[in-house]
Amino acid sequence: MDTPVLASVRSLPRVGARAWLVMALCLVPVFTAPVLPLVDFYAHALRYAILADAGRDPWLAENYRSAWSLLPNLGLDVLGLVLFRVLPALVAARIVVLVAIAAPFVGVLVLARCLHGRVTPLAVVLAGILAHSFILGWGFANFLLGLGLALAALGLWIALEAAPARQLVVAVAAGVVIFLTHGFVFALWGLCLAAVELSQAIDGGRRGLRRLPRRLFRLSAVAALPVLLFLASATAGGEGGVTAAAGHIAAHLRNGSLGGRLLDEVALRLDGALRVAESGWPVADRIFGLALWGLLGFGLATGRLRLDRRLRFVAALAALLALAVPPGLFGVGHLPERLPLVLLAVLAAGTEPAPAGGGRIPRALSVLLPLHLLMVTIAWTGAGESYRAFLKASEDLPGRLLAAPAFAAEARDRDGQRACKPLTFLLGLERGIAVPTFANPTQQPLRITGPLAAAMAAADARAAADPG
Repeated sequence: MDTPVLASVRSLPRVGARAWLVMALCLVPVFTAPVLPLVDFYAHALRYAILADAGRDPWLAENYRSAWSLLPNLGLDVLGLVLFRVLPALVAARIVVLVAIAAPFVGVLVLARCLHGRVTPLAVVLAGILAHSFILGWGFANFLLGLGLALAALGLWIALEAAPARQLVVAVAAGVVIFLTHGFVFALWGLCLAAVELSQAIDGGRRGLRRLPRRLFRLSAVAALPVLLFLASATAGGEGGVTAAAGHIAAHLRNGSLGGRLLDEVALRLDGALRVAESGWPVADRIFGLALWGLLGFGLATGRLRLDRRLRFVAALAALLALAVPPGLFGVGHLPERLPLVLLAVLAAGTEPAPAGGGRIPRALSVLLPLHLLMVTIAWTGAGESYRAFLKASEDLPGRLLAAPAFAAEARDRDGQRACKPLTFLLGLERGIAVPTFANPTQQPLRITGPLAAAMAAADARAAADPG
């Protein structure tokens, strides 16, 4: 006889042509250009390629050294190593992007199926909208894979409520996988499990509240192994500690600039929320975000949309963290910009139209989906032309070079860098030129050495001697 979890998983292939058509449409933009306008993604892709090379290229071996150790963010480094070993670099990178787009989409479907017994049309629409997100624009593929896994694991926790032993076994295994994929997502997932337990305890009345301490204590078993792994990892002893927020606040207090910095932080968080679904057109994305959040907020406030009660504290938690979380924890940055996507994913899976009078808002949201995907496709196709020209020009460059990016004043912000920052890393991927990339052994399994490390140290020394 099927358990709820098996029924949920087995039903996914039968969720309907609509869901798989939407996911296919979400993947179309990936094939419109040889390189995609994702700020930091190709820096990570270059690391995957270097790890896959495993010292075979003498120039790469002279400038980079693998630093495999226990780390909480290894998910796509492992997958990337396999893909880049057997496929051309840009093809392998494209597959990783496909995974990063599909993971949150599928995670929303699994969670929706576990909550409602079916995948709702509204869940499909909202999953399609969030597949191309502000976080994808940053290129944070590990986070997106971890988010998809966490959403699915949250659904399985709910589906297995009637089988506590099996629920715990599945959660312990899922927790280790999520932790090794992205440590911050694991911590967030643990808080979401606690929020679900609190919601169910309150709905259960006095009996539920009496059982709550024991239910929460069970979560310590889920956290135990990942916490031990984290304490044994290089990340736990990394420079900067838990967060640098306190030091930054103290510095701004000394300089008298705290007020301005707080206003900048509020603006950054608001902008990240408005652009939670991103196409590459900043102004249009903000207008789109106003419409998206406005429709969801109006629907929930008026009762035209209903959020599954088991997720009400999960949604509140995501909203609160989006306001209060420090900019970085344990070396993971841009946290406030990640939380609106988590909130949207929770609402996507947990929200249903009310039985009476709730149809207009889902129809309006359904109009936003093709508009968003069209905007993404146009933006990515346009970016592809400059990448083709760059790849063609780089064919004339000799090997055994060092290179580093130099940004014009107008291209130093995030939007300015979205199109041009990948160019530096293409030199490494396509021409074997040594360039700076993400290679902090407390965060990634790679270390920069040799001539590139010396050049970077000299550049840092010059910058420190002449800050102007």
